[in-house]
Amino acid sequence: MKQARLVLGGGSAYGLAHIGVIRELEKHFEITSIIGTSMGAIVGGVYASGVPAEELPALAEDVSIFELFNPRNLDFRRSGIFDGRALLRLFEDWTDGKRIEQGAIPFTAVSYDLSRKTTVLFDSGFFADAMRASSSLPLIFAPHELGDYFLVDGGVSHPLPLAFAESQKGEITIAVNVLPPVADEAEFYREKDVKTKHKEDRISVFLKALMQNQGSMALHAIVQYEPDIVIDAHHPELGFTDLKRAREYWEWGEKKTQEALRDHEEPGFKERLREGYQRILGRYLD
Repeated sequence: MKQARLVLGGGSAYGLAHIGVIRELEKHFEITSIIGTSMGAIVGGVYASGVPAEELPALAEDVSIFELFNPRNLDFRRSGIFDGRALLRLFEDWTDGKRIEQGAIPFTAVSYDLSRKTTVLFDSGFFADAMRASSSLPLIFAPHELGDYFLVDGGVSHPLPLAFAESQKGEITIAVNVLPPVADEAEFYREKDVKTKHKEDRISVFLKALMQNQGSMALHAIVQYEPDIVIDAHHPELGFTDLKRAREYWEWGEKKTQEALRDHEEPGFKERLREGYQRILGRYLD
């Protein structure tokens, strides 16, 4: 088997597809390192800590646990910020309190430090701290404070952290993007908002705008860094907060991985894929 470094992107509930992706990739590659942002860091961190891939769906389907991630449970009339302590305890439980150095495979989580205005990579220290820092969505979850660092979601700077892939162990790079296609998503929201603008809550508006921006950044990263394999695991019929439908996300991730590995074998596929992403970006910028 070839050794593969996985690059797992963020995308709120869409990122549950990473579970199915990992389960399927294990059949074809030796996964030798993982770098992840936001939900990619959560799923990737749990797996890298030593939790077998076949046990990941059970975590995703525990609705009472994943309700902690649901931003619709927050109330902007108060602070609009969830302090994240419950999340940290949850991550400590999932990873058995391990440090990254004790993990089954090398792992890196991507975060962003508000005080220094720079990206921070966690490749040592506690899994729980790394996962918490990487998934602290601005305005939704309070920054994770470590010393004088104020750490927020890595998607602020690198929603699909291909910029750091070459520093990870592996023969090939496999990128997993779960964010919506930006051009189509923007058009969908324009049409929908004409009818439902008065019903949109502020959290939804913020998250939609964030998804569009991060979707564009992810495509730019794919075009710029040209990973060996790209798995587009965005589920077009689910939303970014449908956490109770976890099984549908990870089953979709398995399906899209099978398709990507099959298509990867076709001559010229990588070039066609790159051209397709460039067209999408062109539509978005127009």
